[in-house]
Amino acid sequence: MQSILRWAIENSDNQPGAAPSQGQGEQRNLKDLDPGIIDAILGKPDSEQMKEDMTVAVDPTRSEDDRINALDHLEMLIESIDNANDLEKLKLWEPLHSILTAQSTTQDIKTQGLWVVGTAVQNNPSAQDAYLFHNPLPTLLSFLDPSSSNSSAIRAKAIYALSGLLRHNVPALEQLNNPDVDGWTKLRNALQDPSISVRRKSVFLLSALLIPNEPSPTTSVPVDILRITDSPSSGELSTATAVTSAPTSTNILTPDQRPTPSSGELIYANSHSAQLKDPSRSNTSPLALQALQEHGILDAVISTITIPLPHGDDGENTEADDDFEEKAIHLLYTYVVTLKGELSQTQKEKIRKLEENEKQKMGESKLAEKWNFSKEEYDELVRKVA
Repeated sequence: MQSILRWAIENSDNQPGAAPSQGQGEQRNLKDLDPGIIDAILGKPDSEQMKEDMTVAVDPTRSEDDRINALDHLEMLIESIDNANDLEKLKLWEPLHSILTAQSTTQDIKTQGLWVVGTAVQNNPSAQDAYLFHNPLPTLLSFLDPSSSNSSAIRAKAIYALSGLLRHNVPALEQLNNPDVDGWTKLRNALQDPSISVRRKSVFLLSALLIPNEPSPTTSVPVDILRITDSPSSGELSTATAVTSAPTSTNILTPDQRPTPSSGELIYANSHSAQLKDPSRSNTSPLALQALQEHGILDAVISTITIPLPHGDDGENTEADDDFEEKAIHLLYTYVVTLKGELSQTQKEKIRKLEENEKQKMGESKLAEKWNFSKEEYDELVRKVA
C-alpha cells in the first residue's frame, strides 16, 4: 500500500484548468518533491527500515543501546510474516546470525538477536528453512549451558528461538541427533536449569514437539481459488487460479486454511509452501517420542517432578513449582495416554507415588484441577501408571 501511495504522489500532476487555492501561489509540481519529504509523510518502506536496523545492529562502533533498539525495532517489523520472509530476500539472515556468534557482541545484544530469530521463524516454514541453511542449532543450543557466562535471560530467549525453529519442523529435529549438535541431550539438561523459567519453557517445548499433528479428515473445498504467486518463469508476482481436487485433506498450518494439494498439483510459493509439499514435515511426534526413550528425557522429566530441584538465584526455593509440574504431567499424559508409550515399573511407581502423596494433601478433585485435567483425563493417567 505504501508503494502505491508513493507512486501516486510521485506521478501526480495538477488537474488541468484547476484554479489554485485562495491565498496560494502556483502549486509546486509533486514530482519535484524531495524523496525525504515523501518518506516523512508516508514513512520508509519496511524493507528499508529492516536494512537500516541491521546496519546499526551489527556495527560494533555503535552503542549497546543503539544496537539493542535497532534489533527491538526489527523484531517489531518481522512480526509480519511477509517481513519475516523478507529477511531471506534482503540477505539479512547471515548478519543476524553473526550477532549471535561474534565474540564482541554483548549478552544483552545477543538476547535481543535471539528474540528476533524466534519471532521470525515461529509458525513460518519458509523462514525456518531459510535460517536452518545457516546451521544455527549448535549456536542456539550453546546458549543453554548455565555453566558458562550465559545469563538466565539469554538461556530463556534461546529456548524461545529453538521453539520457533523446531516446532512443526521435522528437518530441524533430524539435525538434533548430529554429533556436533547433540541437541536432545542439551534439551534434557535444560530441564534441570537453575532458572525455573528456563525449565518451564524447556518442558513446554518438549511437550509441544511430542504432540502428534496428523492431517484432519478429508473435506470438500471450492475448486476456484485465486492466489497470488511467484511466477516460476519470471520470478515476478502474478495471479493464478488454482484448481484443486476435492476432497483433499485440510492442513491447519496453511496461512489461509486452504487444502493440502493432491499429488501432482501445482503448489504456489508462499510462507507455507514447504508444508504443502510435504505435510508430514510438521509431525514431530515420532522423532520426539523416540528421543524421550533413547536420550533419558523421560526419566529426567519424571525425576524433576518427583524429586524437585531447588530454584532461584541462590537455590532458595525448594518447593515444587506448580506451573512446571503441570507442564511435565501433561507431557507424560501425551506420552503414555495419547501415544501409548511404555513406562517401566520403576517409572510407574514414581509417578504413582507422586499422585498418591498429592491426592492425600488436597483430594482427588483438587489435584485434577491443579494439573488442569478433567476427571476422565485424570482417571486415564492413573490407570496407565497403576
